[in-house]
Amino acid sequence: MTLFLYVLRDYIKYVLGVVVLCTFLFVLFDFIHKSTGYLGKYNPATSQLVLYYVYRIPNLISQSLPIASLLASVITMVLLSRTNEITAMRAAGMGPLRVGLPVAVGGLGLSLLALFIGEAVIPKSSRLMHYVQTVQIEKDSENQLADGLRWVRDEGRLYHFKDYRVEDSSLSDVRIIYTGESFRPKKSIEASSAKYVKKDKTWLLEGAKVLYFWPNGTLSYTERVPKMAINMPINPKKMQKERRLPNEMSSLELIELIERRSAAGSEVLSYKVDLHVKFAFHFAAFVVSLIGLKFGYKSERSLETARGVLLAIIVGVSYWFILNGMRALGKREEVSPFIAAWSANVSIFFLGCMSIYRSRKS
Repeated sequence: MTLFLYVLRDYIKYVLGVVVLCTFLFVLFDFIHKSTGYLGKYNPATSQLVLYYVYRIPNLISQSLPIASLLASVITMVLLSRTNEITAMRAAGMGPLRVGLPVAVGGLGLSLLALFIGEAVIPKSSRLMHYVQTVQIEKDSENQLADGLRWVRDEGRLYHFKDYRVEDSSLSDVRIIYTGESFRPKKSIEASSAKYVKKDKTWLLEGAKVLYFWPNGTLSYTERVPKMAINMPINPKKMQKERRLPNEMSSLELIELIERRSAAGSEVLSYKVDLHVKFAFHFAAFVVSLIGLKFGYKSERSLETARGVLLAIIVGVSYWFILNGMRALGKREEVSPFIAAWSANVSIFFLGCMSIYRSRKS
């Protein structure tokens, strides 16, 4: 247990170092990029810039965890070998896999950490980050209507409205169409406005006109209803425009977005791919950590630190290339969203297992 914690401590130490370095470099380069035109255009206050980068840090940490896990696993095993500590551990009866077990456990722990950050922290911090950027710095309106909400389809009914007022939670120019066989209208309700009643969770239509149709789709008769309470699948809390990217939302939020867009008849394939990619990326830290285990079979005479670091960089680049390439194919409907998301993880996992097997045989 003492040796396990000793190796795990070194692994975590290098992970922290790489994460801090990657986060610092991104913030630095992003600030330099913004200073060329963005800062001069919007002239943000220092406090706004600080808040913007503070809220962005969780996302940067999540993005840097896989490369940090990869480099830390390789560096840990390489340095243990170069200082003859692996030789001493093996002389004490510890096999290479047992020596590398702390690295694999550390990689799994990082994946669980990435899962927590991605599902619980990033959705909230990203919302605040975009608010600071678009509303406070760029002076954009915070009451913009979300895309794809003006038309909603639900169980044989179509809902449409022209505009939404945040101030009093009201809709304008509302129309509800009840459809029958062959998508022919059975009934239609038109109202100049509709106000949300929070207590009953219903919409109160003002100046409603109800139109009834014959089975062949021709108008039968109409009636006027001054006020009418009705349930509509439109939630005022979700009317505002979503500024976050799919990878900045939680999996539950993405699933709900997919269901809502499907009900409205909008395209959802891209969001399905993003949902699978988001979940698969959480486990990238564990998969790439296995690459370092192959160095547990190397002797200090045949090992070069530069070679190990170069291998880590190649694996990291390969992972991003496969992930982005398959994601693009998934969004073009050439592969399923599941295959598009998990191909990179499976490929690197297979590469890691093959490297360990070849090192063990040699």
